Amino acid sequence: MLSEENSLAGLVPDPRIDWPEGHGPALARVFAQNKIDIAAAPETVWSLLLDCKRWPDWYFHCSDVSVIRGGPLLQYDTRFRFKTLGFFFNPKIDVFEPFRMLVWSAKGPAGTKGAHAWYIEPTPNGCHVVTEEAQQGLLLSIIGRRTRKRLLKAHGEWLRALKDVAENS
Repeated sequence: MLSEENSLAGLVPDPRIDWPEGHGPALARVFAQNKIDIAAAPETVWSLLLDCKRWPDWYFHCSDVSVIRGGPLLQYDTRFRFKTLGFFFNPKIDVFEPFRMLVWSAKGPAGTKGAHAWYIEPTPNGCHVVTEEAQQGLLLSIIGRRTRKRLLKAHGEWLRALKDVAENS
């Protein structure tokens, strides 16, 4: 069950997201959800998400991206590395449903772990994009509130940057 802090935030995890075993929002100490409408085809948004090496070109909080296994674009079971919000992560793609859903999981600092999901829904004017992140770990019982606020802000910026680059492609 979501921690009290997250359930008070009024966020309901999107039931369409297929979380990797042991990584879902129900187990999370920190859960963040952001949404945006984009006036671009799901295929355009999908192609931008898969080209992780180019994320730093349009997303401020991302750097030092490399594909460790698979590639050059993200695909099922790809392992990649990137730096975001001051930390390096080495995620593995767990769910890969073209033009619809991308989910990765990774270990974080100090024994934390988490998963990040992207869900793309076609709309008459383009698509609606949902991004969610669920994190676990003892450290988050201490810094969870600050972590959640930071994730919400950064993911909101990520979505706005994705919208801008997709709509101007």
